[in-house]
Formats: sequence, C-alpha cells, structure tokens
Amino acid sequence: MTTVFKPMLLATGLAFAANAGWADQTLRFATWDSNESLEIQKAIAAVFEKAHPGVKVQVEAYGDGYDAKLAAGFGAGDAPDVMYMWDFPAYAPSLLPLDGYLAGENGLDMADFAAGLLPYARITNEDGTASTLGIPAGYTTFVTYYNKDMFDKAGLPYPTEGWTWADLRADAAKLARPDEKVFGYGVDGDPDPYDFETFLWSNGSSWISPDGKTTTGYLNAPASTEVFQQFVDMIKGGEAVLFGVGDNGSYRELFNADKLGMVISGIWPMPDFEAAGKNFGVVGLPSFGGKPAHSNVGISSLSIAKASKNPDLAWEFVKFYSSPEAVAMRTNDIPVLNSVAKSKGMADNPKFAPFIAMLPPADANLSPAFLRNANWGRAQDVVKEAIQRIYIEQDGIQAILDDAAARADKALTK
Repeated sequence: MTTVFKPMLLATGLAFAANAGWADQTLRFATWDSNESLEIQKAIAAVFEKAHPGVKVQVEAYGDGYDAKLAAGFGAGDAPDVMYMWDFPAYAPSLLPLDGYLAGENGLDMADFAAGLLPYARITNEDGTASTLGIPAGYTTFVTYYNKDMFDKAGLPYPTEGWTWADLRADAAKLARPDEKVFGYGVDGDPDPYDFETFLWSNGSSWISPDGKTTTGYLNAPASTEVFQQFVDMIKGGEAVLFGVGDNGSYRELFNADKLGMVISGIWPMPDFEAAGKNFGVVGLPSFGGKPAHSNVGISSLSIAKASKNPDLAWEFVKFYSSPEAVAMRTNDIPVLNSVAKSKGMADNPKFAPFIAMLPPADANLSPAFLRNANWGRAQDVVKEAIQRIYIEQDGIQAILDDAAARADKALTK
C-alpha cells in the first residue's frame, strides 16, 4: 500500500484552529508502532502542530516494550499525555474518562465511527455505570487470505463468502502436498489467546463467562474442544502446517513461497504479500456449520492520562486524530470512520470489504476476555500454555482444557 501525505496538508486550514492558551506547549504522545506506521503518526502530529502554532507534539515510540515502558511511566508519575491503549481494565485508574469531553461543547460526534469498535474502549465501573476511556484510531478484523495461483493450479474455485470450515478443509486437502512441504492451511503454533478467541466465538464458545468470573464451562466447553480437535486433525492429516514451529517458517514466508494455500490473519501481512507480488484473494472467515462466523478486533485507541497537565490540549489532539483528515492518512489499518472507508472505496474493494464485513455489530455481546476480568492477563498465561500442550501432544485435548480451566479460575481471583 502506498502512503500519501501531501493531500492531508489541506487539513491545516480546516476546523482545528489554534488556541492562544496552548502556545509553547509540548504534548507527549506514546505509540507502540514502528517503521511506516510510526512515520504516518509523525505526519499526523505535524499537521496538528501546523494547525496549532506553538504546540509541539513529542511522539514517543516505545516499540516492543510498550506496555512495560508505559506502566513504568505511570508508576513514576511521568506518563505521556496521550497514548495508544488497548488494556483498559488494567490502566483504568490512570486514564481520564472521556465522556465529559464527548458530550461537551468541544465534543466529538461518534455517529460516523464503526459501531462495533466502541465497546472495545469502554469499561463497566463497579457501580454499574460505563466509562469511555479511549477513542478508536484504527483496527483490523480477521479474514482468510488465499493463494490464487495455488487454487488455479489445483483447479479449485476460489472461496466465497458464506463458506464453512468443511469447505476450507476440503480445499486444504486438495491443495496440500505434505511430501513436498506444501500445505493447504496454516495453524499458528504459538497463537495469542486474544486472537484465538475468534475461533471459539465462531463455534459458540469463549474463554470466559459473560460475567468474567469463571473459565470453567467455557474454556473447556465441548465447543472449545471441537475447535482444537479440528486443528489437530488437520495437522495430523497433512491438510495444515503448524507454522512458526521448528523449521516450518512463518506463515508469511510459507505463503510467499507458494507453500501455503490459506491462512487467517489481520491486515498486517497484506503489504508483505503485495510487495512479494503474490496473486492473493481475501474472504471472510469460514463458519462452523450453521453458526455465524465471528471475528475479534485488533484495535488501536487513543487515551488521555488522568494526570495530564493539559487535558484540554490532549483532547484537542485526540479529537484531531479522530477527524476524517487524520483517519484518511492511516493506510496500514482499516479506517474507524465509515465516511473515510466509503471515500476510499474500501467497502467495494474485494481485498478490504471482508475486513469491514467481519466487524461485529455493537450489540453482538462478543466481549474479549480481558475486558471481562482485570486479572485475565494471569489466566491468559495458563491458556497459552494449554494451547502449546495441545499442539505438542495432539491428544487428550479435553483433559488439557479441564486442567487449564481449573488453573485459570484460580488466576482470575488472585
């Protein structure tokens, strides 16, 4: 994908007029991004600075150590004013609720935001009220990438929307040539439990109960076991490869080498596939029989530190970052604003439309585990270990999940 900044310089003359009281102010903005995505954020900050003379946005790239550095900053009383955020339960005491700003005179109209994103930036307080702690900045859902050349060589029609896991497995079996180390589908050997919950949701299960109190009956539910059993069967049968394990390579390497026919991922590998000149297609997730396919959402939100010395300026930056001008500058994820997605023709683009279609509706009641219990991070370590055991042992799946549920429940209450 090509990044174009020049048209966005027009934004400097638009609705974000300078406030004389903000002159000679420095606003700290922390991000976990790097490379091209980081340059895009610096460009957005530069446009904001030009529209607000005297204001300096100090972009702080924390990289892979983002959470540790951010936590250290909060602990030392030296947190940035604005930061990328995802783990709202963990950081809630240190974040400024934004509901007052949203409803205020300098508020933000949320009607243009993709509605399915908004629950990811809200938490429920102990008194039952809800607080908005972040504003969505960019997102990706999960889709299926398929190698068109491999499908053509095998004489197979391309996958279409509404397909099932039975369809995927049938295609994978015809694409696979295990003796040549060519596989139809890729299974992540070390998946992030957050991402993996996509498969559980699609089979009617989840990691944790809706009230966030237990994993028993969810993590180890029959529907969860079925998901793992399917992947193990695909690996044993030669339909799928366990990528990222041993000398199997990453899914990007395998896909680009025409050794992998299909893989499920977010938007992240698309630039790599395009740079490699791959002839690929994108389709939504397959369903488990008659159950609807669901995707989790990888989302970047902007939050404001409760201890910020200039929260009004921080809000002005967050508001600008959420404007159509700034959102259109982001090219490495899906626009959070419906109007921008429409103006870019993404809803009609066969490579991007599936991402938008997979976004859960706001009332889907599909809340990821970390939003249901602030101690999920501890339980997630247990889940991750269980997944690895399943792929190594490839047997006794129910017993492994039963054990994991018992240990995860203890972790939730520590």
